[in-house]
Amino acid sequence: MILPKGSIVLSPMVRGSELAFRMLCRRKGGAHLCYTPMLRDDDVLGVAAMSKGASSEGETSAVDLVIDNAGRVNSVDETAYLIYESYQDSKNLIVQLCGNQPKKLYQASTALLDLFSSSNADALPWGIDLNLGCPQQCAAKGNFGAFLVERDAEMAVECLRSMRRAIDEYPVGEDKRKKPLLSAKIRLWDSGVDDTVAFVRRMKGSIDMIAIHCRTREEKHDGRADWEAGKRLAEELSRDGIPVILNGGVSNFRDALTLLHQTNCHSVMVATGYLKNHRNLANQPVSGDDLRPQNLATEYLDFAEKYPPPSFLYIQKHLR
Repeated sequence: MILPKGSIVLSPMVRGSELAFRMLCRRKGGAHLCYTPMLRDDDVLGVAAMSKGASSEGETSAVDLVIDNAGRVNSVDETAYLIYESYQDSKNLIVQLCGNQPKKLYQASTALLDLFSSSNADALPWGIDLNLGCPQQCAAKGNFGAFLVERDAEMAVECLRSMRRAIDEYPVGEDKRKKPLLSAKIRLWDSGVDDTVAFVRRMKGSIDMIAIHCRTREEKHDGRADWEAGKRLAEELSRDGIPVILNGGVSNFRDALTLLHQTNCHSVMVATGYLKNHRNLANQPVSGDDLRPQNLATEYLDFAEKYPPPSFLYIQKHLR
């Protein structure tokens, strides 16, 4: 289940890496592996309870979404929809969770595996990831993502240990033998590369790989990504046998090759580049007609028709 070196990975994006866009990026944009949007641990546990209740009453686990005028959906229902649609591409999918309590993340990881095991999915998800890099205010308010790391790095590490135990202790049936890998997505520490390396090394024994955004929390997605820092991180962590996926500053396939060559990282993660133009990440000739905005939009809409997103807010994100 090791990710091939040199792979291009679709980043987790809230209302951006849903099934329709994942399928588009795989088939038209060269993505080898994709992340789901971030799922909150509380919501995953809510889905598990809802699914168990439906099962006990002999009902299916389909979600009847109620969408308000602003395109918003109840968070548990939206999470259920995102999980259920993920059964269709679980073999090369990483499900990203967020939270700040080890016990609850243990429960959510186990619940997630239960949902996939009891589904018609071909396999358990390829991986499970803990979001330790979100720089948005929702993360500050919820004490997860990059804010959890800054406020209590040891708690972040303990959360990963707990998720590791959940995966290791999960019983796997003969039809779904491979357990998920565990990863975390982080950002550069303000205090520098050495402290970032030291933090990742504290995760050793829990994670199978690490994804690192080459910007700090305060930089969010602005400014030039620090590929030199990424190079040092890849060099240092490779000595510990930790594959490093670098994120930030990749707009096209040439950028991806440059980042791989300059840093010797294991793989490259892309978010904004895919949102702007999924075709630019494919390792194949692209004609002028293929790059016209209306054609790019039509390609996404074709996938959205086949794999409908939970609400129009997802479609809006891809077409704005």
